[in-house]
Amino acid sequence: MRRVWVTVLGVVLAGAWLTLAQEKPPAAEPPRDQVGGLRFIDVSEVTIKNVEVSVTDKEGRPVTGLKREDFLVFQNGEPQEVVNFAVYQGDTVIRPTEGDVAPAPAEGGGVPTPAPRVEERREPRFLVLLVDNENITVFNRNRVINRMSEWVREALKEPDQMMVVSYQRSLKVLQPFTSDPEDIASALRTMRTFVGGRAEVNTARREIEDFIAQDSNKTNLDRALGQARSFAREQRNNLTFTVRALQEFVSQMAGLPGKRAIIYVSDGLPMTPGLELFYEIQEQYRDPGSISQSREYDATAMFRSLVTSCTSAGVTLYTIDARGLQSDLGIEAENRQSRSTLSAAMTRSNYQDSLVYLADQTGGLAIVNTNDVGPGLKRIMDDFSTYYSLGYRLVPTGTDRLHRIEVRLKGYPEYRLNYTRTFIEKTLPTRIADRVMTGLTFPVEENPLGVAVSTGEAAPTTGSRYTLPVEVRIPLASVALIPDGEWLSGYVMVYYAARDDEGKQSDLQRLSHAIRVKPQEYERARGQYYTISASLLLEAGRYRISVGVRDELTNQASFASLRREVGSVGAR
Repeated sequence: MRRVWVTVLGVVLAGAWLTLAQEKPPAAEPPRDQVGGLRFIDVSEVTIKNVEVSVTDKEGRPVTGLKREDFLVFQNGEPQEVVNFAVYQGDTVIRPTEGDVAPAPAEGGGVPTPAPRVEERREPRFLVLLVDNENITVFNRNRVINRMSEWVREALKEPDQMMVVSYQRSLKVLQPFTSDPEDIASALRTMRTFVGGRAEVNTARREIEDFIAQDSNKTNLDRALGQARSFAREQRNNLTFTVRALQEFVSQMAGLPGKRAIIYVSDGLPMTPGLELFYEIQEQYRDPGSISQSREYDATAMFRSLVTSCTSAGVTLYTIDARGLQSDLGIEAENRQSRSTLSAAMTRSNYQDSLVYLADQTGGLAIVNTNDVGPGLKRIMDDFSTYYSLGYRLVPTGTDRLHRIEVRLKGYPEYRLNYTRTFIEKTLPTRIADRVMTGLTFPVEENPLGVAVSTGEAAPTTGSRYTLPVEVRIPLASVALIPDGEWLSGYVMVYYAARDDEGKQSDLQRLSHAIRVKPQEYERARGQYYTISASLLLEAGRYRISVGVRDELTNQASFASLRREVGSVGAR
């Protein structure tokens, strides 16, 4: 995937009585003799990790009557005490208090419902509808999005928000986050005009299968293997682009508040590109070594990496196999011709197993083997909106670290638990970096420091690149300063990132700055701003610039973003 190359060419600090130094700030601790600034946030104190668990019965219906003592939670194999417990149901959060007594079960059994003591309005949930037009046929896509358009009118209600995204070699946001179901349905309808890329893949596979079938004397094994390898290489290359695009988009969701998920719609992604062809060759040519050649194209590591990205970003994947029901004889909707039973079965499982794996590993659901996705969409919404929050004390390690989670029920063996099996503990700098990258796509409304960001006119430089001046203005009164010899010193870290309208984005750039003021001049200076000026090196395009500022003494952080056009876009 092409990227935006952002280089911070230079930084200048402007402002009266202030000097700039590139120094490593002191370790985070409560500022001693702090002058000005906001309050200190202690990120090393014991925090609460909330595990969200959906519970369903044998029919897939949500179970909402369980109590805190019904759950067992383990982190890295060690039991954890559940200290926070809540039931998320519909538009409310129910938090039973200590001493609640559950009513007796209704006649005929069933799970009693605890008497709630506290109900509160929940925060918004964010759900992305992502249709992979590169890996779907038009027929299958239109059947699914027609049903989705009906579903969103029933499912989308404030404060929840949905977004519509299309992938076809690059990700395009067709409708930003909104609580208006008509806007979502309209964006889904516009997708009906898009071309589906999977038809070409199916045709290419069919041609190789036809060659194998027509080789009556079975004398062209090497040629058949060569065609299968060529097909597998191309499909693995395409899969690499798809997974990278999904990873980048998932990473941008990391800074969103609250619960967030993606409904991913496609005709599936191959766990091992070309696997079905190698099986077909083994069957037709009686060559037991054919299957071993497929191992070169195994993509399990790619999907494992995507799961890690979702875990890091706290994003749940719900997946839909748009192919629906398929005949064991391999009768395809496009040509109504039967294929080898083995090839049909392997194609179905090879492209479907990835969807099941991604959903299972991220705590979501996979909707497969159905022509009507309506009931599946309802199950997704039930899972997304009705769940238990089990909070336990997490003592931060001070590093970005992967933890494994296990949740069990005491009793009720008939119930199914759905939750994310891993999570990544993140340091404050990592969380701030996540928010900056999120600001490239989604608005991040958090600005306690009161920073303002502006840009100047882009100037052409070498080749087709431009330098774009970016100014970050921070009120001095918002920055904590501490005595440092003859100075009052403060420290800020500034983060920069950029993304263009074609979906190409930069890596994150960050620079640390030490700010110094003479003690006798502080009162005069505190009512002013200081400005950190940087020059970003960009190609021509329309950009969203995202900036983050962290006060290193108080751990307070602010975020801002803006859109700018660089160079002559039409001339690219």
